[in-house]
Formats: sequence, C-alpha cells, structure tokens
Amino acid sequence: MSAPRIAAIVQARMGSTRLPGKSLRVIAGQPLIWHVIHRLKGSRHIGQVVLATTTNPVDDPLAAWAERAGVACVRGSEDDVLGRFALAAEACDPDIIVRVNADAPLIDAAFIDAMLDAMLAEDADFVLLKPGTVALHDGVDPMSRRALNLMLTEAREDPVAREHVTGWLKLHSHRIKVALMTPDPAYAFEGARLSVDTPDDVAFIEAVYDRLKAQAGEASLTDLIGLLRRDRSLLGLNANVKQKAATATAGTVLIRCDGGEALGMGHVKRCLSLSKALRDRQGLGAVFAMDAAGKASALVEAAGFPVALCPAGTRERDWISDVLRAHAALGLVLDVRTDLSESDVRSLRDQVPLIVAVDDASPRRLAAHIAVYPPVGQTRALAWPGGDVDLCVGWSWALMGSEPWRVPRPLDAGRATLKVLVAMGGSDPQGLTLRAVKAVAAAGRRVTPVVVIGPATRFPEALADACQAAAPDADIRFAPDSLLPVAAECDLAVIAYGVSAFECAHVGTPALYLGLTGDHALSAQAFEDAGFGLNMGVVAGLNDRKVTDAIARLVADPEQRRAMAAAGRLAIDGQGADRLAAEIARRVAANATVRLARAG
Repeated sequence: MSAPRIAAIVQARMGSTRLPGKSLRVIAGQPLIWHVIHRLKGSRHIGQVVLATTTNPVDDPLAAWAERAGVACVRGSEDDVLGRFALAAEACDPDIIVRVNADAPLIDAAFIDAMLDAMLAEDADFVLLKPGTVALHDGVDPMSRRALNLMLTEAREDPVAREHVTGWLKLHSHRIKVALMTPDPAYAFEGARLSVDTPDDVAFIEAVYDRLKAQAGEASLTDLIGLLRRDRSLLGLNANVKQKAATATAGTVLIRCDGGEALGMGHVKRCLSLSKALRDRQGLGAVFAMDAAGKASALVEAAGFPVALCPAGTRERDWISDVLRAHAALGLVLDVRTDLSESDVRSLRDQVPLIVAVDDASPRRLAAHIAVYPPVGQTRALAWPGGDVDLCVGWSWALMGSEPWRVPRPLDAGRATLKVLVAMGGSDPQGLTLRAVKAVAAAGRRVTPVVVIGPATRFPEALADACQAAAPDADIRFAPDSLLPVAAECDLAVIAYGVSAFECAHVGTPALYLGLTGDHALSAQAFEDAGFGLNMGVVAGLNDRKVTDAIARLVADPEQRRAMAAAGRLAIDGQGADRLAAEIARRVAANATVRLARAG
C-alpha cells in the first residue's frame, strides 16, 4: 500500500482586520509568511505546500511573493475560506491535509509530524490532544480528505466552517474518527500566545528571537518553552490579546474622530483605547476616519490602525459612507465635534447596523443606536424624544486615553515635598502650561511641578525652557506614551478638563480642573461633586492666585487628599473601553445572526 499523499495548505491574506498586511509583515528579518513556509519544509511527512489566498487585488503582493519563492498558490473567495481551501485541495489532491494558519510563525515541524503519526496509526480523520494533557502549539490542524468532503457536503453554509474550516470539526468531532495524541512533555506549557494578530503579538515574537539570539526561522518551539519557563515576564507582552473564538463574528468598526493642535488629542487617545479593546479583546478590526493628516493621524497609524483621510471638498456624510462601504464596516463610532447632522447620521443607518455616539450632546446623538456618557450635568439635561437610543451613562463607561492602571498606588504618605502634575492636554490650545507651573511654584517649597508637554504642543522645547526658568526644580516629561504612570507618582494634579481628568481619578490623584470652556467647567463640577478634586471654573475668568491657594490648602490637608484619591479610584475602574468594546461586539454578533436568519 502506497504512503498517503500529505499536503500543507496555508491560509493567508493581506486584508486582516486586526493587523492589515500582516502576512508580509517583517518579523526577525523575514516576512511572516516566510516563517511559516520555512518551518513546514522541516516536516518529514509533508510532501507539498500550497498557499491559499484570495482573488482580492489586495492579495496580489502575497501571490507575487509566493511566485518568487516557488510556492504553489491558489486564489479563491475572500469570504469563503472553506471554498478557497477546497480549491487548494483539488489542486494538490492529497489524502491528508495539514491546515496551517499563516499567522503562526513558531509552528513546529516535529510536533506536526507527531500529530500526523497519531492520525496515520489509526487511519483517523482528525487529531486532538489526549484529555488531561497540554502542549504549546498553534496554527496547525491535520485532517483527512474524508473530513474535508464531509464539511463540503454538510456544512457548506455553516459560518464556522466557511471562516474557520477545522473549527467545525472540533465542534462536531462525533461525526469523524479522531485520534487522541499524547504530546511529548517537552511541549508542555500553558499561557503563551503564539499567533500574530496585533502589534503586541509582533513585539512578543521579536522579543523571543532577540532573547534566543536566533536567526529567522530557527527559534524552536522547545527553545521558546525553555525561555518562557525561565522568564514568564515575556508573556506580558501580548497577554492582553484575546484569541478570537471560532464562533466569533469577524469584521471592522469605523471610528470617526479628530485631533491636533486646535482640538487636542483627548478624543483620539480615548478612541485608540476603544480600538485596542476591539482588536485585542474582541477580535474586531478598527479603521479611523480623520479629517486630515497630522500628529493625530500619525499617532493612530503608529498604534497599528489604518487611517482614511477626508478628500478635499467632500461632504463629511458622503466621505463616511464611502469609507464604511470600502471596509464593509459592521459598526460606526462617532466621537466628533463637527457639523455632522442628525439627518446625516440617520442616512448612514441604512448602511451600517450599529452606530455609537460618544459623549455627544448634539442632535445627531438621536440617530445613534448607543450613546455613551459620563454622569455630568450636561448628560442629565439631555432630552431623548422617541426613546430609541440605548444609553450607557456612568463612571464605569468612562473612556480613558490609556490602558487601565493595574499597579497599586499607595495613599499619600505625607512626604515633605509633594509632586504636582501639570498637564494641559495633548496640545495645550490655550497656552496654560506655563501659567499653571507658575501657580504651582507660588504655592511654596513643599511642591515640585511634574510637567507633561503633549505631543501636539507648539514649540515644546521653548515651553520646557520657560517652565524650567519659572520652576528650576520642575520635572519635564515630553509626550509620555501614557499619562497614568506619571499621574500615579504625583500627589496632586493641575489639569485642563478632559480625558486626563478621568485618568487622574482612576489612579487616585486629586486634581484641580481648569475649564477651557463653560461646558468643560460644568463637567468638572461633576468631578468635584463626586469628590475626585476641585473645579477651578473657566480659565478665561480665573485668577491664578486661586489655583495657588487651592494647591496650598490641599498640601496642608492630607486627609482630604486621601479621601479624593479613594473616591476617584472607587468610581473609575478604567474598564470603560473594554465595556463598550464588549457591547459593540455583542451587537455586531447579534446583527450578524439576524442577517443570516433573514438570508436563510
């Protein structure tokens, strides 16, 4: 009897919603797809490798790479992975197929061969780990041609089979013959993420290669396990990323926001927190629609998210509609202060099944499906005629500009010199930083300013020099990645009201809030009423001596500082972005179920 023909079919595409272009993303000096193909060549069982990609023009570079590398390539439907998989199987006609995800750069040829040995010994259709055993492996599932034919016959329209292929076999393992494999103890490890879906995953793989001092493709899985056993801290690099379940809905959410010198960066940073929660914890991609290129769009792109810019002379509604269509978006998040109207948003409801308004007092909120607000005075004053918008109101829904701060911060220990944070947002549009530093310095020798100069601030070096001249002991911080650790090391804060107000409360740093507008001052009053800090009112009518006196009083009153710190930490847990992302994912999945039911 001749040996069975065994082929590996690698599912790959460039249009990943969570990490666009990832198949050709360079890791440790080589494209991600190269790592996968290179490792498969080490198998003693696999006789042929076929790349299965899509006919979408975005995948042309991937097909071109395969041609240069001498790898067979089959192209099929973008939306039907099972159908594409079947085309590849017809092209190479194997008896056993090794389904390989192209996002798994650490697949192990020896482990694959052990799986195949278990299948061949029992003439099985599939292989699973023996119950009670564990092994660190990812991205590979061998199956028989019989199992593929079963799916093509009985599960052709099943969304799990169409998108995940072998996920259907795992859910219906009673329909096939399954071999149970006892893995080598050398592979026993739990808790590591080996697939590449986000920038944090890329950072993990790069760190592994760096620590192992290995050439591209030569970091073995057992070497990795040995490294992780010695240093589990590496797991933290991508521990926040959640593996998407086979039954989860994939897709993209469009986020409309702006930022820059005039607007500040708060809207962009909180939308980035939401987009990371969608990508890392819910498996949904995010695309940003932004008015123009600049420091705000550069910040978004640096975080790994695509940005669609508004063409000159294009109406905002029409532009958003075009971007929704281009990305087949399943949801739209609006965090803007533009003149986009209620009727504009209502017209978009015909195109996208979920619209979320963030902290929006304009009439367009009435056309959203979900509206999210902190519990400030303006929120309580809003009217909701019709009542068809689901409201999410409370401190628990607060969107911050950073990941939650998980390091315990001790309550004020009464040290002789207190650190006072000065942070006027990403751009300090009204030039308040120097005024605030002078107000802090005037409070006496018991305080030291810690000055944050935002990424969109004009002439940052000159501002830093002026602050240093006004307060020689000032500690200057230029555009930190996150405000949270800086705020957490400070005893007080003087800040422009905005996203930083939520962040200071979250880490337990009492704050004095400066309102750039009357609306800001009204919102800040809710923070004072909740016991997080003191509302200084609108800057335009503010006497700087009032700020200095307030600082001096709080410096002399450690009990009030402790009470403010405790109130803020208790109210704002930092999980607002995760909550909203989970709600968006739930609605997206529900809408997909409804569409499928109607189609059936």
